[in-house]
Amino acid sequence: MKLRTRLLLGYGYMAVLVLLTAGGAAFGFFSISEAIDRILSENFRSVTASVEMMEALEHQNTMTMSALVTGENIEEGMQLSDQAFYAALGRAEANATIEGEGELLEEIRANYAGYTEVRNTTLSQRHEQPLRAFSEEIFPSYIQARQQTFELLDRNHQAIIEADQAARMTALQTAGWLGLLVTVALVSMVFLARALQSKILLRLEELNEVAEAILVGEHWRRFDMRENDELGVVSRQLNAALDARDELQAEMRGRINQQKQLVLGLIWGIPGERMLVGLDSHLIASTWTVEHHEVVEATLGWVRERRREILEAFRETHEAAVIEAQFEGVDVEIRLLATQDGRPVGWLVQRMDIGDEASTSEEEPDGGGAVGRSSVD
Repeated sequence: MKLRTRLLLGYGYMAVLVLLTAGGAAFGFFSISEAIDRILSENFRSVTASVEMMEALEHQNTMTMSALVTGENIEEGMQLSDQAFYAALGRAEANATIEGEGELLEEIRANYAGYTEVRNTTLSQRHEQPLRAFSEEIFPSYIQARQQTFELLDRNHQAIIEADQAARMTALQTAGWLGLLVTVALVSMVFLARALQSKILLRLEELNEVAEAILVGEHWRRFDMRENDELGVVSRQLNAALDARDELQAEMRGRINQQKQLVLGLIWGIPGERMLVGLDSHLIASTWTVEHHEVVEATLGWVRERRREILEAFRETHEAAVIEAQFEGVDVEIRLLATQDGRPVGWLVQRMDIGDEASTSEEEPDGGGAVGRSSVD
């Protein structure tokens, strides 16, 4: 799977968790708000209507007792009280939402109608003992109507308590789901971080380690390309480039070795003992015998020590130096080789025979430039 796909899936998964958390929170708050609104719009209105009906009943009961005792006319007050009771009863009936509330309201209406009939009949008659008539005829109907109204109030109050408990439970459930989603999100972030570290960061560190190893000379090292993702593609391309470099280096070494063999064959064809030394003072080819190993090493050491001085003099004078020296009792001639355009390329060291010394001094330098000659002990 591609790294891009993995990252997109990881971020998409986290985005889904965030959306679920936000959606769960919004849904929970909406449910709580709806429960509170239901408490206020339904149960609280019924409670208010029940209280108003009880107040109307108590007011009627008080006026009825006063009228029986004093004989005053309370018809207008009774009508207003009846209107208040029926208005509250109508609101309660319109807002009947809990189980059994509608049947209870029908009983309240019927009992109140019976109460008003008994009350009006009693008030229309004269009584020698008005309090006794009130307690025997009116008060029982009043108590029954009042108890049913109180039962309606109690039911709505209990409904408010149950609605409050339901709202609390909804809030707890919402908090639990939100907590679970947040926990899943945090755990997922841990796993995603570990996956990111193992799939990307550790592999980048491994790439850096292999690159540093190749830089310090471990050319056989290669990058891990087992994964078929972007880093795997980069690893394959780098490995292909390293393989191409090794092939090119092998080809170049083969050509250099071939050229060395040609040079060695060339100098073997010339009488005398000679050796070619690179501009960096490393031996390229030699026809000197093994018994002159110390002479060769002494000569190379001298070239390494004096090459900068000789090259600086060549840059100033453009004359290739030809230096006669003696090492371990053997006379040698050290000649700076230069191209036709005046670029130094190496050194030619040859052993000098006493009989050929004069003829050797008359030879032109291989570099094609003027020859400066000096001797060194």
